[in-house]
Amino acid sequence: MAGSTPVRPMVAAGRSRASTTMGAMTTPPAAPARPLVLLDLDGTLMNSAPGVLSSVRAAYDHLGVPAPTEAAMRTFIGPPIGHSFPAHGVAAEQLADAIAVYNEHFGRVGVWDTTVFDGVPQALRTLRAAGALLVVATAKPALWAEPICAEVGLTPLVDAVVGAPADESESKGQIMARAIAWVRATTGTDPLADPSRTVMVGDREHDVEGAHEHGIACVGVGWGYGGEEELVRAGAAEVVHEVAELGPRLLARLGLAATTP
Repeated sequence: MAGSTPVRPMVAAGRSRASTTMGAMTTPPAAPARPLVLLDLDGTLMNSAPGVLSSVRAAYDHLGVPAPTEAAMRTFIGPPIGHSFPAHGVAAEQLADAIAVYNEHFGRVGVWDTTVFDGVPQALRTLRAAGALLVVATAKPALWAEPICAEVGLTPLVDAVVGAPADESESKGQIMARAIAWVRATTGTDPLADPSRTVMVGDREHDVEGAHEHGIACVGVGWGYGGEEELVRAGAAEVVHEVAELGPRLLARLGLAATTP
């Protein structure tokens, strides 16, 4: 622009006489992306079963349809609710009504009937202290995921919470894609440039499938709602059975050294 003063890189002002005589400075390589841990929410960080199951029962009661067994209803936890009802006795013409009743009950009562698994806060602190970036990527709608993470104290322990749209129309892979896009936009680095430095942690097969869509490993957790057989069948890289093992196993996988949180 005419009359404007060109902006010079700050490094030029601080360049030593020696570097000037040696010619142009070599541009330093870009800093590598921080290791990224994508985290499922229900069944991985939180025990949300009581609230989900009570809301599922409310929907079946409203429809006058016999509710599935508790074991079957536990499979509702994680995937979009609209996928679960048809698989368990809800006819297509009843689905919208079932979802509406579930959402009303869950938003009023069920969402708050949840607790963080013992040991999870310490695991998150351990990972962050070692330099990992932590992003929740959950199929729970963001309109519920964000306030419940704040309520139970998870929000200060992670870098972002990325949830599903209100209509739960996205797959887990699509939700993870938005989480990865958030990292790119926020840090200016690509967490998939070296896929070995990014990992998904979850308890259901759709967590594993979403991870594979992005070429990254999924570490399954055995304390959730899918179980080891489901996770192994889907292709989980490994299954962690105790929360106390999660931090050390992820540090080892990401090549990070433990430090005091």
